[in-house]
Amino acid sequence: MTTDTTPSPAPASAASQETPPTAGGELRYALSAEPFPLSASEPSGAYRKTDLMIVLSRRAAAALECGAITISVPVGSGSAALAAETAGMRASTDPPGWNTTIAASGLVTFTPPGGTAQIGKENGVALSVSTVPVNRTVGRAVLTVTVPWRLPGESSWSTETVELPVTKFPPAFSLGELYASPGQIAHNGSVTLTWQASGGSFQLIYGKTDISVTGRNTHTAHNITSDTLFQLRGTSSSASGELEAVRSAWVTVDVPDIVTQSLTATRGIATDRLAGLTGNSVPVFNARTMEYRPELSMRTYDPLRRSATAPVRLPFGRVASAPALAVHDGKLHMLFCPYGREQLTWATYDGSTWQTMPNPPGPAAPALVALTTMGTSLVCAHGTPDGQYVMRTSTDGTTWGAASPMPTPRGGVVSLCWQGSALYATMNPKEFRGTQGFYRYEAQQEWRMLNYFPLADGSLELAMRGETLLLFHRYNKGRIWVSRRRTDPSESDAEILHVRASDNVRAVPYGRRVLVVFPDSEGTLQAMSSDGTEPTNAPTVWSTPVPVDEYPVTETPALAWYRDRIVAIGRSGAAVPEG
Repeated sequence: MTTDTTPSPAPASAASQETPPTAGGELRYALSAEPFPLSASEPSGAYRKTDLMIVLSRRAAAALECGAITISVPVGSGSAALAAETAGMRASTDPPGWNTTIAASGLVTFTPPGGTAQIGKENGVALSVSTVPVNRTVGRAVLTVTVPWRLPGESSWSTETVELPVTKFPPAFSLGELYASPGQIAHNGSVTLTWQASGGSFQLIYGKTDISVTGRNTHTAHNITSDTLFQLRGTSSSASGELEAVRSAWVTVDVPDIVTQSLTATRGIATDRLAGLTGNSVPVFNARTMEYRPELSMRTYDPLRRSATAPVRLPFGRVASAPALAVHDGKLHMLFCPYGREQLTWATYDGSTWQTMPNPPGPAAPALVALTTMGTSLVCAHGTPDGQYVMRTSTDGTTWGAASPMPTPRGGVVSLCWQGSALYATMNPKEFRGTQGFYRYEAQQEWRMLNYFPLADGSLELAMRGETLLLFHRYNKGRIWVSRRRTDPSESDAEILHVRASDNVRAVPYGRRVLVVFPDSEGTLQAMSSDGTEPTNAPTVWSTPVPVDEYPVTETPALAWYRDRIVAIGRSGAAVPEG
């Protein structure tokens, strides 16, 4: 079975097109193939090309050493072969530096620097075999991965071998993305699923429902009471047996039903409705452990004194999207999508009072919003209820101009940044699944991708430090990377901050420095800053992370530098309980 777990564009969620990981005795192997689903080449003409990536990670806590790893790609014209030939195939690794060779037999060898490398539970290795010419016969091919390994300190080697199937569908088979609208609904609400599929048989599966949707491209599901995974399964027959591919979309409910035999809360309960238990008994909760609705809260942080104010709840009610912040004309501007509405809320803060603006940008989906200043203007990017993404500009700080289209991302625009002469954005591009793209807005009013980042965890974050554009992302189970881009933003060098984050990294410049904020594994916000210099041929010097405060979060707040303080606003780390 080939599986795609890409969520619908709204809400933005973690995305992956990998098949379920295969577990060996010592390692886990996650295989992804692009494009998805993969089709055999047409009977005549040029061969279709596919890019394969296998991510290896340790199953146990202790790392192991590996030697040269091989991937056998079956070559030939039959159903059990994948590549028609090896001409044009390329191999690479992440981390880089490994030596690679491709034999005419299809055996690809990856040799680590010095002959050995460590593979851990959180720092694995990605092996890529790209531009593979797919042969013309439908069926299943099997990649054979062989890993020589030993535990550190041991002299004898063992070998682990696993087989990873790759499915080749008929050229006429297609299974497009599964979209859910809206992606976040009220309790007992309805959601409309749409898709494009042909050349096979198709089933829509969710909860206890399993219906045939062959020949259809839409379905409306009613009375949804809990977070629900929708799966669109497509099948096709071949000499190798039935072939199957799956697309998925995840829909969340504002206040979902939870059915469980027992529930243990270590920090608190978030709900506005409790079902009765056996008899007439109702659980009793202390008010200090209850948070009835997820709302926005604000805290400020002084990076020089390393002091923070306690979170204060803001007067906007429940929200469906994380906020976006920018400072313009002496005021702090904020955009977010409230629950139950398809319209952004626009608010400003003058240092003492919040004011809701009367002319927000326009209809919006409950997805990520981006906001930045561009010279003397404000620029925002947001999703629309019909699944598109648009950009709007405010030149006067009171109204917004017409919407201009953006590349439609799978996970939403996650960051905008003005470099003084050009506008940059990051998003999850549809055309490069499993990646996050870095874009520049061109004079022709078009977005051009400059680079993409595979295997990034969560969203990318942009920030300016002097004349240098910094791009932050998480990689390898939360490890933070920063890419520095100077005169030519298409060229960069990267460095690791040697810390790990449990959620997205957020960054904000102040003077010549940049403050980075992220939650650790316990949900405590940590802050670290650069030293204010811009080294050209050396890593940036970063301070040791320090806790912002004692209030845990589940989502990294949005940041802005306003009135000599870092302002952090998010949907978690709510106000201190009263009483």
